[in-house]
Amino acid sequence: MKLIKRFSIILIFILVIIIYMSNIDNKIYYVALGDSLAEGIDPYGKTGYGYSDYVRKFLEHKNILENYTKKFAKKGHRITDLIMDIENNKKMEIDNKKTTIKNALINADLVTISIGANDLFYKLGVNNLIFDIDNVENLYRYVDEIIIDMDKLIELIQKYCKEDIILVGYYNPLSNKKSLLARELEPIFMYINIKMTELANKYDIYYVDIYQIFKENPEYLPNPLDIHPSNEGYEVISREIISVIKQKILK
Repeated sequence: MKLIKRFSIILIFILVIIIYMSNIDNKIYYVALGDSLAEGIDPYGKTGYGYSDYVRKFLEHKNILENYTKKFAKKGHRITDLIMDIENNKKMEIDNKKTTIKNALINADLVTISIGANDLFYKLGVNNLIFDIDNVENLYRYVDEIIIDMDKLIELIQKYCKEDIILVGYYNPLSNKKSLLARELEPIFMYINIKMTELANKYDIYYVDIYQIFKENPEYLPNPLDIHPSNEGYEVISREIISVIKQKILK
């Protein structure tokens, strides 16, 4: 009888472990990478409730969030900065534990990336949304250079993350301005979004195009001297990401 009792206890313990592990596997470890948009900087320079926070809230509401961090996102980051962070295996404190970016990517079930705007603005010579454009043709060359860097970044991320990746596109930061310059930049942002779509297809990752949304809703950029969205703007970005999660990832 004692042997049977011990066997029953062991069997119950194994079943509990199996059920626990099964539930863990259904949970999502979410990592948001990128620049100030991924960090959630508001139109007045403060860290607020960004699109990744809305995505986190959705996953929590669905009771499928295992872990979430946006600590590897940083204001002012360019693509090459994020590449260096991964190559140097940057460490951050997450839930009172030191975690490397490679370890976070290995554990991640979902990664969102929004980066590259700083690269483009730097090449455009942006200073307080004042642009120095000598030759429009150069802008397309700038975009092509950004895409080369983004190609390297996605390839590097996929060395560690074997799960779902969502790439967030670009909006025209002057979409709230009715100016000749704003109109001249429209084809540039259309071009970079097309190139990013092609890149997403190349690496079999998801792409979220937010260009048209911001063009049609300039109120999402309330500060004429800043490129960052309002809370409503961030929420709209999150809805596009959540739509991909619902239709493609949680199917």
